[in-house]
Amino acid sequence: MKKCLTGLLLLATVLLLLCSCSREEEAGTVIRIGGFPNVTHVQALVARNMTRNGNGWFERYLPGYRIEWYTFNAGPTAMEAIFGRTVDLTYVGPSPALNAYAVSAGREVRLLAGAVNGGAALMVAPGSHITQPADFRGHCIATPQLGNTQDVSCRAWLAQHGLRNSLEGAGDCRVSPTPNAMQLQLMKQGDIAASWTVEPWVTILEKKAGAQVLVQEPDVVTTVLAGRVGWLRRHPKEAAAMLQAHRDLTRWIEEHPEEAQAHVVAELSELTQAPFDPELVRCAWRRLKLTTDIDLPGLQQFVQDAQRCGLLDHVPALDAMLYKPEQE
Repeated sequence: MKKCLTGLLLLATVLLLLCSCSREEEAGTVIRIGGFPNVTHVQALVARNMTRNGNGWFERYLPGYRIEWYTFNAGPTAMEAIFGRTVDLTYVGPSPALNAYAVSAGREVRLLAGAVNGGAALMVAPGSHITQPADFRGHCIATPQLGNTQDVSCRAWLAQHGLRNSLEGAGDCRVSPTPNAMQLQLMKQGDIAASWTVEPWVTILEKKAGAQVLVQEPDVVTTVLAGRVGWLRRHPKEAAAMLQAHRDLTRWIEEHPEEAQAHVVAELSELTQAPFDPELVRCAWRRLKLTTDIDLPGLQQFVQDAQRCGLLDHVPALDAMLYKPEQE
């Protein structure tokens, strides 16, 4: 089953490229950015809400350009959009970006900057009596999507503690890729014993299901800013402006947390089409570490974890994945 995820993504890549060959490679004065409805994508949520309100952050750095925002629920889908030329840049977890980099033999994806560390956790259901890795035997653990960052972290952690969780479903316990929005109800129903997920879903499970944190990695890379090589090569000035905007926005969010949280609440309310509780965002905020640095050793660890789980095969040298305009 090794190479299973790689093979599926490669097939999807070919199909998407065939379908997109009639699209214009150049998007003119439109820059297309992806993001998730997760608090760990705080820069995307804040900037998108500013765009929605007619006072876009990225637009200030590129007068005359229009920003189009795209929503994804997990990283592998965002990477398909990169391959399909649907987006030019996207906020995404490191594992899907690394997989896309490997599948394309290093030709399609670059990392521009870090965005958020931390904000992810393994949550166990109340009454599950799970207090140590061995207790997961016979239980089901939810992750957002096969091959996403939390899915890889979960499988690697289980393997590290001697628990088999093969991709075919056999093993000591079962890892079930499940959309974040469905995990609360499944935990309440007793269909899952645990979830490895990100904020605000960590806090939602904590507050609304009584779940408890079993594993938390506050310094692990959760979100990065990735770009499509074709766009980066053709738009180096725009890419430089977007990178500077991302860095300045990260600094602004750190200096204005209450205002930033208000933007996040407003945008999550728009994206979910329901009022979002500001208290959930305030609680989730404490687990985030904003950054613009790229943690190369951390990325290498994700590569090793994915390879150990059979989700990734050969990966080109990671230093070539870091965006360097002069080398593109």
